[in-house]
Amino acid sequence: MMKKLMVLISMITLVCCDLCSAGVSVVKNGSFENDGRIDYVTQSDRPEYWCSVNYNSAKFIEYVYNDWATSGDYSLTIYSYMYTSFNQNDSATITQSVYLDNAERITFDIYLWADYGGWRTDLVTAGVLIDNTEIWNSDGLTFDHGIFVGNIAVDINETFKDSSPHLLTLQLKADTSSYNLYAYAAQWDSIGLVTTCGAGGYLPADFTHDCLVDINDLAVLAEGWLDPNGPDLTGDSNVNFADFAEFAIYWMADNSGEPFIPGPEFIFLDADLNDDGIVDYADVLVLCNNWLGTGGYCVREDLNDDDFVDFMDLALLAEQWREIGDLYGL
Repeated sequence: MMKKLMVLISMITLVCCDLCSAGVSVVKNGSFENDGRIDYVTQSDRPEYWCSVNYNSAKFIEYVYNDWATSGDYSLTIYSYMYTSFNQNDSATITQSVYLDNAERITFDIYLWADYGGWRTDLVTAGVLIDNTEIWNSDGLTFDHGIFVGNIAVDINETFKDSSPHLLTLQLKADTSSYNLYAYAAQWDSIGLVTTCGAGGYLPADFTHDCLVDINDLAVLAEGWLDPNGPDLTGDSNVNFADFAEFAIYWMADNSGEPFIPGPEFIFLDADLNDDGIVDYADVLVLCNNWLGTGGYCVREDLNDDDFVDFMDLALLAEQWREIGDLYGL
């Protein structure tokens, strides 16, 4: 352990730059299955991988329940209380940190309903935001008591396609100041990202999950040479010439398909800061780029949640050094 930590500490002396590899585009727990039922979502009791919950509990409630779902058994509900006064732009939100560098679209299912009188588009809006910029809202939908809309697809603006993580937010907000007689709710499920790979899956040799088997993947394979925990392509629990031969089959290959929505059985490593399925030097570089930084709940590099990125977080990264998550099993 100490040897691993010393090696990683030496990496901090590297000059942090924008050349570090971008993260993999994936929404974790996009169907809210990982924790099961949550009667009252709060910052301290929130769906796994969703890093921030924010709302006035006198006006809104969020919960994960099995009363409606399109994938698995559960979905997230954001609900506004009836007989309650709202100010314009009062909102309830839930946020996840995601990479969007190779994301083409975000897809989701949503069910909107009101207790009585039908959904009022002049009173409430359900929306999807990236970095607090609205990319979709429900105002264009027309319906009476309730409506289910499946497989909504929203294009990702090119301005978000870089190597940095971005904040993906689901929101229910008041459009005007009013006393709402009725309750309104937005239920979310099957949230995923369509990438240039999609649900066709990452090719076995696409270790960096950028949808292309190239020199970056060869570097990962070379780094794991003779490592029983390395990226094994042949299933012999070792990385050797047989794996290089298998790798050659996929050289410069790419693929496409539907959105990838990880199920609750998928294991994501906390120290896998760029979501590429393995804890390695790319994650050290991500941590390096925010070294001694502070921030809110969604700072990926703050592994011990003390609002500061330092050697304590580096030590936690060292504990998972070279561990491989389930993304390599696609």
